[in-house]
Amino acid sequence: MECKGQAYDAAVFQLTLSFAAIHTTTDLLAQTMLFLAIQPELITPLREEVVQVLKAEGWRKTALYNMKLMDSALKETQRMKPNSMFQMRRLATKDITLDEGITIRRGERVVVDASAMKDPKIHGEDADTYDIYRFRRMREEPGKMHKAQLVTTSPEHLAFGHGQHACPGRFFASNEVKVALCHLLLKYDWKLAPGNTADPFVVGVARQINPKTVIMFRRRKEELDIDSLDFAVEGGERE
Repeated sequence: MECKGQAYDAAVFQLTLSFAAIHTTTDLLAQTMLFLAIQPELITPLREEVVQVLKAEGWRKTALYNMKLMDSALKETQRMKPNSMFQMRRLATKDITLDEGITIRRGERVVVDASAMKDPKIHGEDADTYDIYRFRRMREEPGKMHKAQLVTTSPEHLAFGHGQHACPGRFFASNEVKVALCHLLLKYDWKLAPGNTADPFVVGVARQINPKTVIMFRRRKEELDIDSLDFAVEGGERE
């Protein structure tokens, strides 16, 4: 880690990283499950993609990359329900004047409003609709294939932040959530328990999954035994 000569407590730093990573990753997976519970017709195409890709490639890293519909669904979850209404919390290290004439003084804290991720001027008239195909379609637009990926940040999609201090763990988090969702999709059916909603639990600017929400699970016969698939190790060999 580059600390630029500043002293830091390694234990505190590690705990901070763990705290920042665990709840955000868990929330992304859980929010996606809630969206799918509300719209169960979306589960079948996701399952079909998982089976098709894993049959062809096994647990290679490229397999996770090629789950483009799942990637789109997760990015759409972030767009619809970011874990905070404000993103990119920053502390000004010097005075700066914006083009609009607004001056941010040294020592002031600034955040970026995340509501633009649901702006119809950016995402169309269906910006309030959960559409797992949204970013897969974007991949097919000229010059937007990279921008449409889950791990790519932009001024229009700030779930992982943006710029120099964008989330450094987003690549690992993307793979982690995809692996978990593969297992869930193939091994289980789920739905919201009666009387439950998918409304978020709002505390201040945070918009987390409601800890009182109950999801009902049922084991299913998976189309593919993903626990027995081989995986690629360093050097391209397979085990």
